[in-house]
Amino acid sequence: MEFILSPNAVDIIQLALAPIFLIVGIGTLVNVATGRVGRVIDRARWFEALGRQQPSCIDGEARLEIRALNKRLRLANWSINFLIASALVICFDIILLMINGLISVNLDTTILVTFMISIALLTGGLIAFFFEVSLATASLKINVLKVQRLTKDK
Repeated sequence: MEFILSPNAVDIIQLALAPIFLIVGIGTLVNVATGRVGRVIDRARWFEALGRQQPSCIDGEARLEIRALNKRLRLANWSINFLIASALVICFDIILLMINGLISVNLDTTILVTFMISIALLTGGLIAFFFEVSLATASLKINVLKVQRLTKDK
C-alpha cells in the first residue's frame, strides 16, 4: 500500500511548521523560567532553615531579600502561566490551520486573531520574565553591597 499526501496536505503541514517552531521556542523559555523558580525556592528554603537554626540572623536585610524572593516567585509564575497559555493558543491555531485547509470554510480571520492572542500572551510572559530578572539583579546588587560593607569592617 502506497501512502501519498496530496499537495494540499503538504501545504497544510508546511503552514503548521512555523507555529510549531514557535512552540519549541516557548518551551525553551518555560524551561529557563522554571529553572529560575527552582533557584528562588532553594534560596527561600535556605532562609527557612536559617530561621529555624539561628532566628537572630534573620535581620532587616534578610527580610528584604525574602520579600524580593516572594516577588520573584510571583513574577516567574506569571511568566510561566503566560508562556504556557501562549503555547496552548498556538496549538489551537495549528488545529484551525489544518481545519481551514481540509474543510472548505474560511477561518482566516479566526486564525489571525488566535495568533495575535498567542503573541500578546508571549509578550506578557516575556515582560514578567524581564521584571523577574531585573528584580533578581537588583537583589544581587544589594547582596554585593552588604558583602563589601562586611569586608570593610574587618
